[in-house]
Amino acid sequence: MRGLTALLLLMLPLAGPVQAGLVEEGEALFNRGARPGAAAPKVRTAGGQVLPATAMPCAGCHGRDGLGGTAEAGLRPPAVLWSALSRPGAGRPPYDDALLMRAVVQGTAAGGRGLDPVMPRYGLSVEDGRALSAYLRALDGMSAPGVEEGLVRIGLLLPAGPGGEAFARAFEGAIAAAAPEGVFGRRVTVLPASIPDPGALAEEVARLAGAGLLALVSALPVGPGEEVAALAAREGVPLLSVRAGAGAAGRAFALLPGPVEEGAALLRLVPDAGRALIVAGEGASERLLAERIAERFGEIDDAAPEVVPLPALAARAAEASAVLLVAGPEAVGRAASAMRGTGVPLMIPGALGGGAAPRAAAATGRQVLVGFGTPPGGGDGAARQRFAASPAAAAGLTGRLGHAAGEVMVEALRRAGRRLTREGLSAALDAPEPFETGSLPRLRPAGGGRAATGGILLGWVDERGAILPASEPAAMR
Repeated sequence: MRGLTALLLLMLPLAGPVQAGLVEEGEALFNRGARPGAAAPKVRTAGGQVLPATAMPCAGCHGRDGLGGTAEAGLRPPAVLWSALSRPGAGRPPYDDALLMRAVVQGTAAGGRGLDPVMPRYGLSVEDGRALSAYLRALDGMSAPGVEEGLVRIGLLLPAGPGGEAFARAFEGAIAAAAPEGVFGRRVTVLPASIPDPGALAEEVARLAGAGLLALVSALPVGPGEEVAALAAREGVPLLSVRAGAGAAGRAFALLPGPVEEGAALLRLVPDAGRALIVAGEGASERLLAERIAERFGEIDDAAPEVVPLPALAARAAEASAVLLVAGPEAVGRAASAMRGTGVPLMIPGALGGGAAPRAAAATGRQVLVGFGTPPGGGDGAARQRFAASPAAAAGLTGRLGHAAGEVMVEALRRAGRRLTREGLSAALDAPEPFETGSLPRLRPAGGGRAATGGILLGWVDERGAILPASEPAAMR
């Protein structure tokens, strides 16, 4: 007992600055059971067996991240990050260095009660104790933004209105169903932000990032989504968008193809694509998308369609082999009026103006070719059962997309492992293994703002909204 008292007294000065060498020694002791070049401490088990600590290092039960291990025999090893130890817990005062060493060596909690016998007793030296305390302090600084003991925070950007609300319900419902007890003991907390005005986007992203986020999910349409990608990259936050955009820097991923891939797939159906026109709407984001479509098509075909502004369409439409309109629904009527009587096929990426295709078909007097990046059908297995039992199943496409995003996020958190970091989550999203979504076919989120074209449905849409699949270039003639 006298030796233990001396050890505890010697531990008291550790409240000051922590030396880097001590942290490295503590890391080895915590994860492998011995400091470099030092003999391994002895550890006594509940059954009285004496072993070297290398056989039972701290990380074996408390996890390499110090966030607590998996429950065994009804007991879950607690988190041992200094932020957890140094604040009051259930029925105990905060730990300090001396109380921590008493717990490790003697098995006595900060409040004086005995720890569960499952917790081994370690015969630490003074040097061992100093190194261990230093490392537990350093572990806090190794945690990723948005990751704390018992929770992980995910930001969610939503369009204003009922559609955004429906997406949020589906997203949060999928997370609650797929991870009712959290992921590795961490409850997934969603911080939603409705964006009524694109001008408020930068402020909202900064606010969410300031609250501490592991990742950001965006249900915004493609135009504002381009700005989200840039803002997320600036903040260093991984981004999972519903649809791919024109391209994104940093850790940006998309569940489904967007207008770039839809547009490139549509152009592949044009027999003389070099005479096709890519007509850009009047917004800067639409011009960017049009240029990206031309670049993307150039990667898979030697033809070079020309990008022209919407006001030039009336004078140029008759000479084109086809017109690809890169603009929102509000511009579809103008384009259709400019093309009436020309006999030139009108094509629309579904992510931009697909909903206005029946109106365009009525205005032009002929069917409109649309690329739909949302694959038909649903998923399989347990994810499919969760979706079928959820309110999202009755919420149409919005419910399907929100549920899929929630399922993918939960599975990505699991694949990223117990030591959650933004880099680890990005790697999980970028891995080749597909995700079961329950509401969509198995998919693999694509990085860099691009998604594969394999799931794009190309179809002729008439004025009633009926869709006739189109898969051959001959369909354009």
